[in-house]
Amino acid sequence: MEIGFAFLAALSASLLLTPLARRIALKYRLVDKPNRRKRHLMTTPLLGGMAIYLSFAIIVVAGMLFLDGVTSMISFEWRSLCIMVIAGAGLMSLVGLVDDILGLSPVVKLALHTIAAVLVGFVFVKQGALLNVFLTGSSYAWLTAPLTVIWLVGITNSVNLLDHADGLSAGACAIAAIFFTIINLISGNYSVAFISATLAGATIGFLFYNYNPASIFMGDCGSNMLGFMLGIIAVLGVYTPEGSIREIAIFTPVLILALPMIDTAFVLQYRWKKGMPLFNADRNHLAHRLMRLGLSHTQAVVVLLVVAALMGTLALLLPTLKPYQAVLLFAHALGLVILFSFFMNLAESREIKR
Repeated sequence: MEIGFAFLAALSASLLLTPLARRIALKYRLVDKPNRRKRHLMTTPLLGGMAIYLSFAIIVVAGMLFLDGVTSMISFEWRSLCIMVIAGAGLMSLVGLVDDILGLSPVVKLALHTIAAVLVGFVFVKQGALLNVFLTGSSYAWLTAPLTVIWLVGITNSVNLLDHADGLSAGACAIAAIFFTIINLISGNYSVAFISATLAGATIGFLFYNYNPASIFMGDCGSNMLGFMLGIIAVLGVYTPEGSIREIAIFTPVLILALPMIDTAFVLQYRWKKGMPLFNADRNHLAHRLMRLGLSHTQAVVVLLVVAALMGTLALLLPTLKPYQAVLLFAHALGLVILFSFFMNLAESREIKR
């Protein structure tokens, strides 16, 4: 009941705060102007990310104040968890807001995102938020901490890179948050389910205004916060049933967050193949490439969101499978990604020959 309320309350708050953020952005000229690497044709207000963060933070604060405690399967005490996610998400939003206002270069932006993610991620790691990977319990267990920070940095920047088409990043983050909510509800990890549901509601409320043609953008303020929070939720989640091999738990968040990771891998591979600077912004992301192959903006976004939903559905199946079946399922998902890459490259090469 509390989790359903959190979702609806965050959704309602976001529906109310996003138009307000748009008016403030227009008043103070905090806008994103069209240029040669951006598809939008009109000056579009930013600050959508601040509406997402405030909607999320308000409901988490309410949960912290009015709920005595939420059942959890992690070591974090309820109020401590709430304070940490509010503060962590707030710092990531602030770093992104600085970039939205000053318009930093891609390299400087990446450096700031990485520094902030490392600092905030280090605090979470110190409190016991660690990836449950195959190193746990071995003589190499000390590597778990740096790998966790690398994971948080990677997901934060992957979601930031995914924000290149109306509705894509917000839609993918909302889908991921919904799947994290469901899987943590199933496992009885209600504190993380509450956080996930709140994030999903806040993001979906914003999506109503961000879907093509967008009337407001989330900016780096929103993509930074969403990426980092999804990374933290992934670390805090419980994904394997009692008695199962815990090392396969990493498969679930990887599948749920597959879309931003696939997009990042594809765009970096494309830039490297073409001899382009790896960290310079361009129009060679998955949605851009699908549009160049003939899909409309909306069709390209829908195709990618369907991919995100399918990967999330596979993630839901993992806890019901035997370990070897889970490995095979993950291998099949990876094979589908490779096949998708092959056919996309083939289609693009034929378009060039024409």
